[in-house]
Amino acid sequence: MKKSIDFRLSLDETLIIKGLAICLMLWHHLFYMHPEYGSFVYQTAQFGKLCVSLFLFVSAYGLTIQYGKIIDKPITETFKFQAKRFVKFYANYWVIFLIFVPIGIFVFGRGLGVPYGEANHIKMLIKDILGINSFQSYNITWWFNQLIICLYLVFPILYFVTRKISVLVIILWYVVLRLKIPFIPNEVVFWALHFSLGILLAQNTERLNQFLNRFNRFLLLGFFVLTFVALSICRNFGIIPILNGTTADAFLALNIAFLVILTIRNNTYAITKPLKFLGEHSINIYMIHTFIYYYWFGNFFYSFKYPIVIFVVLLAVCLIVSVVLEYLKKMAKLSLLVNKISQKITEKKPSR
Repeated sequence: MKKSIDFRLSLDETLIIKGLAICLMLWHHLFYMHPEYGSFVYQTAQFGKLCVSLFLFVSAYGLTIQYGKIIDKPITETFKFQAKRFVKFYANYWVIFLIFVPIGIFVFGRGLGVPYGEANHIKMLIKDILGINSFQSYNITWWFNQLIICLYLVFPILYFVTRKISVLVIILWYVVLRLKIPFIPNEVVFWALHFSLGILLAQNTERLNQFLNRFNRFLLLGFFVLTFVALSICRNFGIIPILNGTTADAFLALNIAFLVILTIRNNTYAITKPLKFLGEHSINIYMIHTFIYYYWFGNFFYSFKYPIVIFVVLLAVCLIVSVVLEYLKKMAKLSLLVNKISQKITEKKPSR
């Protein structure tokens, strides 16, 4: 009897995808503006932008699994659910902000006038602390903060929309993409599909299990490999306009999730363990790597000349810094504080 495959992503598998995403992010940022390293490096660096979609996809997937446990409870539980996510996000972000921004200003001389220009520095700094400064952030890579904050806020709406109209979300997205929606940043509208596909997969795993398990495992693997190759070519070379550039990334992220399930899930410990470890440190690396390789020590990393060596050295340095950060947070008992705040948010008030 054929053994069926469970297409639910485990926590370890979401960490593996995050680990892959952070590698793509570093490769992308290191070489997407450097064609002098050759066509292969340059094209793969363009492809590395896929990291954004991967992060959105697994974030939405995890949120959906957790939100499904409280979906039938009063709406106050939804507000508590979101509040807990923001507490966790800001606790980590503010630690990094309060360490790296002062170092940038007072040690490396990158004053507020560099990112903020002639705008009101106090106002811009407050927006930056709140994570809503987008591409005018002190660290330009933090544009993603505003995106994920907005998507966290609209997550319950996206959850109910995808549950009601399912795959029609894809068609709806292509319609909405051409509209300008007041008070919603354009990048939020654009990346909403990438986020929504994570919700869609989490909501429909049972149906997918029933459908996909009709096919032979190796046939499925071949199909997803070919789909990955086709989407990648369309993405980088614009063969099909609606799948050009990052537009294709939503479907590539979904495709990679299936490939992880079909390959890495049953692969060797030596492959899964490093990617999982990277996934555990992916948020820290995302938030700090631009300081390290671009604002502060750019000449040092590029002095290694060979792309793979530059990448490995940066990855190693970022990991070391992240491990130190986690140690400092542990010493400061930050996780205990976050847990106490989260418990305070979710605890029920005694009825009178």
